[in-house]
Amino acid sequence: MLLPPLPRRDASDRNDEGPCWSQGSASVRLRRVTLVELVAEHAVLPHCVAARARIVVRDGRIEAVDTAVPSKEARFLPGTLLPGFVDLQVNGGGGGNCAEATATALAACARASWQGGATAFLPTLITTPWTELLRQVEAVAKWIESKPDSGAEPIGIHVEGPFLEVAGAHDTASICDPTENKVRQLLAAGRGAIRLVTLASSKPGAAAAVAQLRQANVAVALGHVADTRGFAECVDAGATMATHLFNAMGAIHHRNPGIAGLTLDEPRLSCGLIVDGVHVHEAMLRIAMAALGQDRAVLVTDATAAMGMPDGDYTLAHTRVVAKGGVVRDAKGSLAGSALTMSMAAKNFLAMISDAGPFTLARVASANPAALIGAAGYGAIAAGKRAVFTVLHEDGTCSALRC
Repeated sequence: MLLPPLPRRDASDRNDEGPCWSQGSASVRLRRVTLVELVAEHAVLPHCVAARARIVVRDGRIEAVDTAVPSKEARFLPGTLLPGFVDLQVNGGGGGNCAEATATALAACARASWQGGATAFLPTLITTPWTELLRQVEAVAKWIESKPDSGAEPIGIHVEGPFLEVAGAHDTASICDPTENKVRQLLAAGRGAIRLVTLASSKPGAAAAVAQLRQANVAVALGHVADTRGFAECVDAGATMATHLFNAMGAIHHRNPGIAGLTLDEPRLSCGLIVDGVHVHEAMLRIAMAALGQDRAVLVTDATAAMGMPDGDYTLAHTRVVAKGGVVRDAKGSLAGSALTMSMAAKNFLAMISDAGPFTLARVASANPAALIGAAGYGAIAAGKRAVFTVLHEDGTCSALRC
């Protein structure tokens, strides 16, 4: 028996036009409907993987999940239906650079994320001169407010920097301390859209900044840091994640675990992982997963404008980068983001972690990232959740689906 109909979507929901199937680079918008009945060959539910699960969707939200006999109008979906992937770190995609902060560039990122298997993402802005960063943050926030209805849904902003210690591919000259005033300015520019901030726990005032951001309901990740000073204080203040584990974190040693080692040992921290076989060696990925388990790991792409594009020259913020063989580097030859999609990350993850399957994948690519930023409508195939899914096909590729 179906559950009572849910109320129609409120103003915060997207104005979807009906089911949209995306496989590879193809995206087809179907006619507007209010009720959809799906039957999945397999579906990853919060506590199990179910065969032939029936999912009833009304006005873009899941109304019921059961094993009742479907109607003649039900649509059968081959493969394994997962809760829609959520990518917390997207610097660009489809040739678009989030730092451009234009509707055209951001729409390209959304399309590339969708075509790469993600249903939602955080446009990510990295270190740049302070006034320019504030301009970018405000422009991206206004774009999100416009409720773009094509591609993956932008569900907030990730500000990675400028409160960093280790520059990596970031602009060294623009790195600064997280003062109370700067955090206040950043939050004001974000117009309530900032969901995640990456900062270095070693910076003066870092713990206070973490507390200030948490008070504003912004999640905080520790990253681009090598000095372990301030680590415990920032975790106590409410930091819940580490950005791209092992990268821009200094070395791990058996007598000096460094930030990466401390992070793996801290049960309150989840860890972002760039699973492209380049940023993290697969042996280190397996070591990390042994420590983190399925509840603390998060797949991210750290994608640049090269995502979904051929090899060539692109930009990361204002820096020229080159994609070659699917690997993105700056002029110094250092890694500078990636050309990864969530579909590629998922396929690599399943290949490298032998005991992982669809259930684990649903945790690390959907449930965990959604929980970290408080995206309550995402992360599970369950009544009341958004009807956005990622389909894992038999060949290991993924497609996004929205109803």
